[in-house]
Amino acid sequence: MRPYTDEERQTAEIIFEETLGKVSLGFDPEVLKILDDPESSERERETIKEKISQEIAGHLMQLANSAYFGKISLGKVASFAAVILRLGTIYVKIFIIGFGLLALAKDERSKTLLAKGFSAAVVGKLLAEQLNWQKEYVQQVEVCCLFSGIGKVLLNLYEKMQEEPLSADFIERYHLLMALKIAEKFELPEYIGRSISFVFGETSLNYTNQSLSTEGAVLMAYATVNYVFSREHCLVVRSPMPDPKDALALTPGKAIYNYLSSLALSSGYLRIVPEKK
Repeated sequence: MRPYTDEERQTAEIIFEETLGKVSLGFDPEVLKILDDPESSERERETIKEKISQEIAGHLMQLANSAYFGKISLGKVASFAAVILRLGTIYVKIFIIGFGLLALAKDERSKTLLAKGFSAAVVGKLLAEQLNWQKEYVQQVEVCCLFSGIGKVLLNLYEKMQEEPLSADFIERYHLLMALKIAEKFELPEYIGRSISFVFGETSLNYTNQSLSTEGAVLMAYATVNYVFSREHCLVVRSPMPDPKDALALTPGKAIYNYLSSLALSSGYLRIVPEKK
């Protein structure tokens, strides 16, 4: 991809100021400060639930209690502080930002972009776990996948506010700049900007120390989901599903279904097909 010109960077700055410079994502900025502070108390983290929308808080609570995270044996999460502990602060932070943007954009394209991001997170997590990566790097792949469509969601919001359509070429050119501006504004970890720049800038597989890099894993997950969505308009998973009479049984298909259902993204964005025998 050719380098951005000063004029393009200035245009991106104007778009950013016209959107996130003028509107609120619907949560108290104090939320992000609490999440960023490793010394924040359990009581402070519990207050986050009152500083974000009930819808987002509900999604996060359901997500933390879903079978997808494999923590059912540890018991149900009842407090919001426990939700943050189970999901991780960066995951929660990106979730709040993404769904805050979606609430403002309120369009099907933005919902599809988030569905792709969460679907890519599923694929990326499975890939990283198959490579026997440490939990830290598995989560890095997940959160970068979640963030992959955020720049386009912001451009959708800008288009809605300006009441003038943006060309597909414009969106493809500028969404990376918008994602990087969001990462900078909300002080997200450096590896997120690096991975997103790699996926949408270089688009080549990258190996480090004879192993696939985290950026390469994000690219593979994103490309896989993008390809499947282009053909099927949803994530298609071939997996056995448990007998309806056995409520406690768990299969990969059921875990993924529970995961996307907790986000209200299973309907229309996920199809489970029977495993071939």
